[in-house]
Amino acid sequence: MSHFHGLINFVGSHPHFAFVSVLLLALSEAVPVIGTVVPGSTLIIAISALATTADVKPWLLLLAAVVGAIAGDGLSFWLGYRFHRQILRGWPLNRFPKVVERSAQFVRRHGVASVFLARFTAVVRAFVPLVAGILRMSSQHFYVANVLSALVWAPIHVFPGVLAGMAISLAGPHTAKVILFILGALIVGSIAWHLLKGQSHVRLGVPPVGATMSTTNHVQAQGGPLTSNQAPPQTKPIHMPRRSEAEPR
Repeated sequence: MSHFHGLINFVGSHPHFAFVSVLLLALSEAVPVIGTVVPGSTLIIAISALATTADVKPWLLLLAAVVGAIAGDGLSFWLGYRFHRQILRGWPLNRFPKVVERSAQFVRRHGVASVFLARFTAVVRAFVPLVAGILRMSSQHFYVANVLSALVWAPIHVFPGVLAGMAISLAGPHTAKVILFILGALIVGSIAWHLLKGQSHVRLGVPPVGATMSTTNHVQAQGGPLTSNQAPPQTKPIHMPRRSEAEPR
């Protein structure tokens, strides 16, 4: 417990470390490959619990999570919009063609709503903003979905940690030890599961649940796989297709 109290005192004396850590972890969730491997969500909950125990204001953590989430999706979208398909040909994205194609199917199936839904969907959440930029989704529509999803996502990840931190602060010494042990076990287990699950999905490119041949035809009807070697078409930016327009002919 002495080490834990020392850590609490350090965070209490340097609250900006907690703010920056939460911001960077939230940002990393939308970075391709990194967001799939790094358990940002779990670490945000853990840092929020620790910071709350150190009397760091919860609204600062919430602000950091919102800003980081919006910035992360915005950065990935800009990279896709700026470099188009060429970015998929370089390392490390050229090692994950199946995940990129799965993300493209997700965007084409759900349109603008994919940006919101991907925030809460494993594996594709780190690739959908990039793919949305490559497919020339409307910037205005993208940022509306981006901001709304961040405002929902941030409290879901910060407040459980805040509540855990409050419980630790209010509990007696012995109860606090039990809570810390359980919380630590859950965090370690979640990190291990996240790493194993994320790596297996990225390596195998597991198809989405319920995917059918019609989904593959759907992608091909919209211009073929994103990871093909053909040159990107020279077209003007377009809005994402409505569901009726996305049906295969």
